[in-house]
Amino acid sequence: MSEKFPTRPIRGMNDLYPRKLRIVNYLIETIKKVADLYCYEEFESPLLEPIEIFAAKSSEELVNEQSFVVEKKKNERLILRPELTPSLARMVAKKSQALKKPIRWFSVPTCYRYERPQRGRSREFKQPNFDILAENSIYADLEIINIAIDILTTLGANEDQFQIFFNNRRFIDSVCELILGIDKKKMPLVYKILDKFQKMDSNEFDKYVLDSFDDEFIIQGIYKLTEANDIEELMSSFENIPPEFFEAKGFNELKQLELLLDESGLSKYCTFSSGIVRGLDYYTGTVFEVFDTGEENRRSIFGGGRYDNLLDLFSEEKLSGVGFGMGILTLRLFLQTYDLIPDNLKEKDYSKTIYIATLKEEVAPYTVQIANKIRNDGYACIIDYRFESIGNQLSKANELGVKISLIIGPNEMNERSITIKNMKTEKQKSIKFENLNKEITALFS
Repeated sequence: MSEKFPTRPIRGMNDLYPRKLRIVNYLIETIKKVADLYCYEEFESPLLEPIEIFAAKSSEELVNEQSFVVEKKKNERLILRPELTPSLARMVAKKSQALKKPIRWFSVPTCYRYERPQRGRSREFKQPNFDILAENSIYADLEIINIAIDILTTLGANEDQFQIFFNNRRFIDSVCELILGIDKKKMPLVYKILDKFQKMDSNEFDKYVLDSFDDEFIIQGIYKLTEANDIEELMSSFENIPPEFFEAKGFNELKQLELLLDESGLSKYCTFSSGIVRGLDYYTGTVFEVFDTGEENRRSIFGGGRYDNLLDLFSEEKLSGVGFGMGILTLRLFLQTYDLIPDNLKEKDYSKTIYIATLKEEVAPYTVQIANKIRNDGYACIIDYRFESIGNQLSKANELGVKISLIIGPNEMNERSITIKNMKTEKQKSIKFENLNKEITALFS
């Protein structure tokens, strides 16, 4: 007996059977409807890109430890995209002069990361992205956050189930440099520490902070930044704040966004958090993460933020953007936690499908003519090719939940007629071929 191959997919990859794919497609279709409401255009980028653009734009950890790299030719390393922003930058740079600005784009790419598979995290994942480019106003940040809220609320979630925790990297820069006296060169380390706070246990995190800094004033300041949820309270915890801090761009951007969220009626969905910095190196201004606030699935669902100098790898043009990437898997788990996946997605809906039962194989060509007419009229239909007991065929129709069945035998073929049956009332009658559409429309009305 020959050796059989395993049926499981590669570790971290997923088979999407019809039931699960229906849910995925429902989420993507909902996201696309929201994109249309905000006038965002869809784009696609290649799955493979030069590794250099990700090494320059994304984090070192993402490129060196968490990516799938392809080497088919010497001195040419390609990467299966782990996220979308560097590809977006390349595409915009290529046609920047011809593109109408601001640019509102979205995409639903499949991305790949070589991470340890766990709940809510796989190595292959769909990640819808929204970005608005060449709009420097804080109102663009507000719009992106509003889109995130609209997607979640359209899917049935409310403010008791999720919160958007927001911050500003320029604000953190000012706190660290002007108040704590941290050298600007050490800011990447500060971001890394803050990003790890929710991802390490307390003892491991304490060691990480102490190994990174030995100045007690700085250490205590970093701890304040990990947990503050009120801007005024955070400021009052520091003494001798220099006047230039309150004139700094980051502080004023953060206060303006907080005010706009309140005046736009979105503040119930949003909370300031000084510990939110995002892990990718290209973020420069507003940053945010959306968290499931329930006990069962308390975790980050997705996040995003503002990035300056988007095109600097490809051109001298200065272009800022703001956006987010949303993993479909974590979104699905979030919705399942609160029973927000519609029940009708669990099984395919055949209620508007017409089932054609065939008594003998000789009538199959006539049956195909009937099916083609039905489909040309815009209705779905299934032909039963078993050519066996009519009772078994109609039993299958009942099992699927169809409302209309057609019975085709030699008599129907010879007379170019059709026996049509209402599966709910069990009433049936013979009709002419040319009257089929009229009868179907009447039964479905």
